[in-house]
Amino acid sequence: MIQPSKSYIPPAPVAPAPAPVAQPTNTYVPPAPVAPAPVSQPTNTYVPPAPVAPAPAPVAQPTNTYVPPAPVAPAPAPVSQPTNTYIPPAPVSPVEEVEQTPADGYRYKTVRRVVYRHRA
Repeated sequence: MIQPSKSYIPPAPVAPAPAPVAQPTNTYVPPAPVAPAPVSQPTNTYVPPAPVAPAPAPVAQPTNTYVPPAPVAPAPAPVSQPTNTYIPPAPVSPVEEVEQTPADGYRYKTVRRVVYRHRA
């Protein structure tokens, strides 16, 4: 284990102060004079109207032609009435009840399931 020494360690030397920065001089620069915009006189220029488009060619009207009605479909074949045949339900096999259901209608599991672990 290292024993602390009882000798004095002087503090680190202080860094020199940074060099002074030259302060900017406040000089006023006036804005540039605004030149007046040249005023131009309006010029009268004649623009002739667009030429008239030629009339479209006449469209031929369809002529009415006779369309005969569709042929009548033959009458459907008569449907025979269904026969009333009763099919009895299948016989119910007797159910073997393993445990009795309690009066409240719930089934409670009372036997714990055993899990066998396979050892390798």
